[in-house]
Amino acid sequence: MRATTAEERLRSRTDELEHALAPLGSGALGGESLRRAERLLDDHGFGAEFVPAEYGGRLERIDGLGRVVRPACRRDLSLGFGYGLNCYFAATPVWAAGDTAQREWVAALLLGGGRIAVARPAVAHANDFVRDEFALVRSEGRRRLDGAKTAVLNYARARGLTVIAGTEDGSHEVLLIDREILPEGALRTLHRYRTVGLDGCEFGGLEFTGCPVPEEAVVGEPGQGMGLAVRCSVVTRALLPSVLIAAADTVLRTAMRFAVETRGEDPYGPLKSTYGREVLTGALLDLLISDSVALAAARGIHLLPDRVSACAAAAAYTVPKLLQDSAHDLSTVLGEAYFDAKGPYGTFGRMSRDLPLLAQGHAGTAARQAMLVAQLPQLARESWLVDDEPPAALLRPWEDLPPADLGAVAPAGVADPVVPVLTACSGLGGELGELVGAFLGELRQLRGRFARITPGDGLSTPDTLALTDRYALVCAAAASLGVWREHRAARPGTFLADPAWITGALHRLGALLGLEGIPKAPQDAVERRLFDAVLERYEQQRSYDLYETTLHSPDRKE
Repeated sequence: MRATTAEERLRSRTDELEHALAPLGSGALGGESLRRAERLLDDHGFGAEFVPAEYGGRLERIDGLGRVVRPACRRDLSLGFGYGLNCYFAATPVWAAGDTAQREWVAALLLGGGRIAVARPAVAHANDFVRDEFALVRSEGRRRLDGAKTAVLNYARARGLTVIAGTEDGSHEVLLIDREILPEGALRTLHRYRTVGLDGCEFGGLEFTGCPVPEEAVVGEPGQGMGLAVRCSVVTRALLPSVLIAAADTVLRTAMRFAVETRGEDPYGPLKSTYGREVLTGALLDLLISDSVALAAARGIHLLPDRVSACAAAAAYTVPKLLQDSAHDLSTVLGEAYFDAKGPYGTFGRMSRDLPLLAQGHAGTAARQAMLVAQLPQLARESWLVDDEPPAALLRPWEDLPPADLGAVAPAGVADPVVPVLTACSGLGGELGELVGAFLGELRQLRGRFARITPGDGLSTPDTLALTDRYALVCAAAASLGVWREHRAARPGTFLADPAWITGALHRLGALLGLEGIPKAPQDAVERRLFDAVLERYEQQRSYDLYETTLHSPDRKE
């Protein structure tokens, strides 16, 4: 019997989850329906997705994890992220730097259906979710944990806690705590923290009072907790876009459902008007662009751990902006139906409301900008327009990968992992060649401006922050171009090998950048091809991301 590949195993599990969750509908879960969905995930051993294969789980690829949570995230972000992926984020420090005993304990917890939560530290440019923090103090020869945090996800039901606490000498420790063995009074569960979006997520407060902390609770090297947390944030940034992409898929699908089901009632409806068709095709392009840069970031954890940081930050910064703007544009397609909270199109409003809250992440968009702007001057001087292109496997989602070494992930990259694709594609002819040339021109300008920035200059100025916005869009263009090129080389005849989508994508990103010297809009044939793809995927129930996953939804009117 032929051995299955990681890609085949991943597709099988994704399809299995799609089938299992189909009876729940396409979104807007809550109350008992959300609890039922959680039980379905437990029945399918969802916790095993967050445990590396070497410890008995099913996690083989970071990009694969981003895909396997999408069936849940397409239905409710509180389910896929709150009940699901956040457990991996909490366990990441252990997988990156924990000892064997710590890894085996976390693996057993997740494989047994348990949860693990993370309490993050306060950092510069963070949001209000992480303003308060814990303190690790030494008293009578013993170390004790004190302090409270207001909003910890899965605060009440997580047995495992990954706590990042400040110490008396100004450093930080990452601690792995089993709440079931704590002495009485050491940990108190506070009230639930209610949010406007993600209302199915159980945010709430935790308060430690004189909690004893043994030496074996420390994860990684003593005093190096903040460095570990920063390295793990690269992994978080690489994965977060996958969750948002799944939600945006549902947003576009719901808008298409409205357009299809009402096309006989309005002679000027979105399927017939130029504006409506442009909005729908633009949303598809935003999803493909977002998934391309997300792919590069996630697979870069495996292939380029010392270079991936800038791409991961660019993905986590750009994807939320693209998808939120796309959702806003799509709301005009629905018109008054946008305000339909519980009807057939109510999922649209719920997902659109949840997207911005989840997009903030644990540190917010400003932290992602700060992470980028700290790296880009060096990359401009030493990497851009000089480095060789990345390995082809970086942008080939069907290829297997070597195991990820999270301990090797660098908080600041030594080179740029993605933009060299632009140089490698500089020989293309025709309209695509013009588009690539325009992006290379933009990269040259960015290189000149960033290269002049020195460590003594102020980094977080309005000018430099605006430049990081432009870099992030160039990075997204390079990733999209690389995905198209690899499909053209290895999978000709597929939609992703079609020049129509990459032409449309580069036009869309070029318009956001205001690039000169390129045609103002794609040719009509490109627009028609893209709109046909939007309609085909809706009618054939295939996802709008790179993978065209077969979907299962009982609530769609045929």
